[in-house]
Amino acid sequence: MINPTFENKSSKYIFTWAECTCEVSRMHVERDKTSCQLIFTNHSANPHLLRTRLNIETNSSRAKLAKDLAESHPIKGFSWVDAIEYIAEKTMRELEHGEPVLTIQSSDTVEELKYLVSPIIPKGKPTAIFGDPGSGKSQLAVILCIIMQLPWHDNPLKLIAPDKPTKVLYLDYEADKSDIQRQLAIFTEGMHLGWSSVEYRRCSVSLFDDLEGIKNHIEETGAECLIIDSVSLAAGGDLNRMDIASSYVRALRALGGNITTISLAHTSKDRENKTKTILGSVLFEAGFRSVWEVRGQEDEEHDLLDICMFHRKSNLSKKSRPLGFRISYSTEGTTIVWHDPTSVAEFVERMGTNQRIIALLKSGQFTTREIEDNLGITPGNCRVSIHRLKTKNIIDEFNGKWGLLTLQ
Repeated sequence: MINPTFENKSSKYIFTWAECTCEVSRMHVERDKTSCQLIFTNHSANPHLLRTRLNIETNSSRAKLAKDLAESHPIKGFSWVDAIEYIAEKTMRELEHGEPVLTIQSSDTVEELKYLVSPIIPKGKPTAIFGDPGSGKSQLAVILCIIMQLPWHDNPLKLIAPDKPTKVLYLDYEADKSDIQRQLAIFTEGMHLGWSSVEYRRCSVSLFDDLEGIKNHIEETGAECLIIDSVSLAAGGDLNRMDIASSYVRALRALGGNITTISLAHTSKDRENKTKTILGSVLFEAGFRSVWEVRGQEDEEHDLLDICMFHRKSNLSKKSRPLGFRISYSTEGTTIVWHDPTSVAEFVERMGTNQRIIALLKSGQFTTREIEDNLGITPGNCRVSIHRLKTKNIIDEFNGKWGLLTLQ
């Protein structure tokens, strides 16, 4: 019997004989068990033969599958026993071999870090945006879609759009098509954009278990960016369990380096802490290369929502300064523009010492002691921050008081 051609497509393997094809996917490795999904097809007008799940390490399971296929789909001169054995052995070898070892040298040309939307979304990397319900996460996600897909270079958010139109696939685990459609329409109308679009898919199966389907949709739509709304349901289980978190992170990695992902997430339960974290296991945050926290401050009287994005983690570059936006609601549409985050007291309280000193000095000049008293910080912390800001030529001393040198 002639061996099949073999294709390793990262999260699935394809075995092709003249008589049939087998696709191996959804592989799961445990201590004494390696299970996977097998889909058998032939090359006729009605190609489907069998879809099943198999523990490929168990002799009896392989033998039973070969027997069932021989009885239900006999092929002259073709041995199902040999085919199943080949599939099992090759799959195990591929899994054991894993990714190839690469030699990295200091003399290698280092690829420049690129962004789809700067400074929020590094290209080809997993980013998380988390916040409390009502903080504006989903609205920000829709605006990011618009910026990427047009691309919207002269946007009033002061964000840098990509050079060319970038397709986005929105995976929605929480709402439905009408919710995203409504947000897209009111922003497009309110900002006088004329037209915008997004590829949308309603999801109910966990990201890990739906990986092959999602990859197919990425290929069909030509999407370069994936928005996952949200991690809480896409993870598919108890968020505090390490295996649930690790499965989610592995699913992101399995998508490959050509896909940029934005995962929307909820916050830890303690909403009053100055610095919050993503709800669930610490492995979620560990798996993202860039993490942003979103805080929202609503003004019901004027139909406004002020938003601040705090850059809580970056493995790729230095952390960005806090970003501020203002969403205005009206019957004529919804608008979003850049808004100074230091103008909102609730946001300033949660900023780092450097940003808090800058915000204070916007109102005038202060002595070191006055800065300490106004901000409630220790003398040592104050001295370190003042030294950093002076070294960067952001502040200087004028007649014993500190003031801004540049407009922040």
